[in-house]
Amino acid sequence: MYYLNRILVAALCAALPALMSCESPETASPETVAVEPVAEPSVQDTVDKAAETMEALSEEAEEAAAPEPEATASGDTVTVYRDEWGVPHIYSETDRGAAYGLGYAQAEDRLDDIYAAIRTGLGKMSEVFGKDYVQQDYVMRLLKNEELAKAYWDEAPAHLTELGNAYVEGVNAYMTDNPSPKTESAIDIEPWMLTTIGRAMILNWPLGTVQDEIKKRDKSPIDGGSNQWAVSPSRSADGSAILLTDPHLTWEGLSVFYEARVHGDKLHMNGFFLIGSPLMAFGHTEHVGWAPTTGGPDTADVYEMTMNPENPMQYEYDGEWKNAEIGNISFPVKDGEAYSQLSAWTDLGPVMDIDMENSKAWVGASPYWKKMGLLEEIYKLCTAQSTDDVYAALSTLELMEQNYMFADRGGNIRYVRVGASPIRPDGFDFSRPVPGNTSDTAWSGIHSIDDLVQLENPASGYFQNCNISPANMMADSPLTQDKFIDYLYNVSWDNNNPRSRRIVSLLDADDSVTREEAIEYALNVYDIMAEPWQNALRGALERHGDTHADNADFKAVSDAILAWDGNFTPDSTGTPFFKNWRLKCGASAKAEDNAIDVSAISAGEALSADDEVAMLQLLADAISETKELYGTIELTWGDVHKVGRGGQYFPSFGADFGGRTDGVNFTETLFDVRYSQDKEEPKRYVANNGSMATMLMFFSDDGVDSLSVVPWGQSGDPDSPHYMDQGEKLYSQLQMKPTWWTRESLEGHIASEKVLTLP
Repeated sequence: MYYLNRILVAALCAALPALMSCESPETASPETVAVEPVAEPSVQDTVDKAAETMEALSEEAEEAAAPEPEATASGDTVTVYRDEWGVPHIYSETDRGAAYGLGYAQAEDRLDDIYAAIRTGLGKMSEVFGKDYVQQDYVMRLLKNEELAKAYWDEAPAHLTELGNAYVEGVNAYMTDNPSPKTESAIDIEPWMLTTIGRAMILNWPLGTVQDEIKKRDKSPIDGGSNQWAVSPSRSADGSAILLTDPHLTWEGLSVFYEARVHGDKLHMNGFFLIGSPLMAFGHTEHVGWAPTTGGPDTADVYEMTMNPENPMQYEYDGEWKNAEIGNISFPVKDGEAYSQLSAWTDLGPVMDIDMENSKAWVGASPYWKKMGLLEEIYKLCTAQSTDDVYAALSTLELMEQNYMFADRGGNIRYVRVGASPIRPDGFDFSRPVPGNTSDTAWSGIHSIDDLVQLENPASGYFQNCNISPANMMADSPLTQDKFIDYLYNVSWDNNNPRSRRIVSLLDADDSVTREEAIEYALNVYDIMAEPWQNALRGALERHGDTHADNADFKAVSDAILAWDGNFTPDSTGTPFFKNWRLKCGASAKAEDNAIDVSAISAGEALSADDEVAMLQLLADAISETKELYGTIELTWGDVHKVGRGGQYFPSFGADFGGRTDGVNFTETLFDVRYSQDKEEPKRYVANNGSMATMLMFFSDDGVDSLSVVPWGQSGDPDSPHYMDQGEKLYSQLQMKPTWWTRESLEGHIASEKVLTLP
């Protein structure tokens, strides 16, 4: 996950010794210090008023959503079937029963992950996992995740509290049925805690933007990406709409989703859930499906504040000194000293960085700091009947900035670059810190969904967004930057990438996409950089190959590289050397940092003679070094690159290497797999990031059909047969499994059945 790495409000301690101690939580008060009330309207008042406007829009959209279910009596039953992959299929007559069954099943598979998700949301990871989580915990506490969640739960809609209560009852029922000593990470779960998990997830996006703007960096706010694409019935072979969701994130922590099929009364969900949530994050229902990828409008800003040199608790605003809200955040840290840090809030938001010497502070501002309607929006998504209903649900703008694609059984495909983006005044560059001492930079509301970049049923019959500019979503995209406000278009960190270029080339050339072709595109492992590098190598060998003519290893490996078909498959030869060679040639976006002109190779341009000689020598070096480590040149991609965990490792497909996504020597395949060297076994590179919750959906009049795959398995228990079964039999074989979404299709694939009775 991507959290702030450097929050320096501790500098306030030096200036405020009389206020509180920063040394010990036993002597520092955990309460917020009271400040004098401010009578005049603040910028936060403007933000709150905008939030009220969005709430009104949400109420207008309610008519399009399904009605709220009524509370049910106790004694409901729920049946949890497990298919041959261990995935739960939960059936109940009520939504309460469905949530109960999901809680039971998640606890059975991933109880420790539920604890970790809740601890993440509460900012309580450090006390059991140590100092690596201190900054993460500080941010969750700074943004008052626990405080806001408790207050929201008291006022939340009854149908949502019913789902949360039932989910927690299901978790507790599993623990009652399976008593065992609690692990160190265990925590007593209360239903309101579930809302902290979703907030912890979505806050990463605006937090990442704030950090980037403070450091004036120009890069993606999230270490990861995703694939999404959709095909309309006019371009599919069987007349169905097709939708792919394929998030690329780390395979551990909060971003590891839980797969389930859930059938209740109003709720019918097939896809992937946040651990600790009774509602689906992405996938499909009986009528619609949706797929998110990182990207979207700018939803956060940084304000540079002037502090009062005589009183660091105050900041300037429109010629007056205002009191900041000062608090102390303290918590225990396992195997280390307790953490204690001052916090400060202004009307614009929390202080994220500070320069005491120059009386400057930098405040992060985002509508998401106080947004609490995420579960309500997701519920509307999960009960939507059409893409119009999905659009109405998304209009509440509770979900973080994302590219959302959605499809329905009516054959509609739709795209919105969604996010709660402030209406900013002209004349300021909000991509970096702006003056916070004046109302001239104040927001004037929140853009409605109608202002955002969007497209419905494109004339092309397809679109995709693999974390790229809307201008590159299809050939001749109509979504060009001149039609939109810059900060809503917001493509500063990525314009295009290899995944995008590859899927556009495939979809644009195929006017009748079959089911088999859709699967092939979802699992494609072709490197679009293979041919340019093969051409460069071939030319260099023709002109300077005599230098290495007596090197048998060099000839064998170079021949293998030139004969390679460009697909990163476990049995492809020469590819381990190909990867190491390219990284030696250069992986930096800065030409001066690279050994040769790798940008010329990417562009298909001729290299200088010196660069050709150098690239051949670098290949010889890569061969020599790789052979020294492995003892042979008879290496395949799968000999080196594995998918697995817990001692179970299998040859893997796919690749992702070479720097940032906008790098000139960057390679990533559509089926995206990133590897890290195993510290215990340096010869092995183990997959730990990339395609991790892949689902391909087909929408027709007859219903929704879908396929899915995850890199490991359904269970987090190393002793479970479903700990690595998908990794072994599906992911490492480049295969997907049917989801058996309907009860009829599940018949013949039921491995176990459990009937639960709700209290």
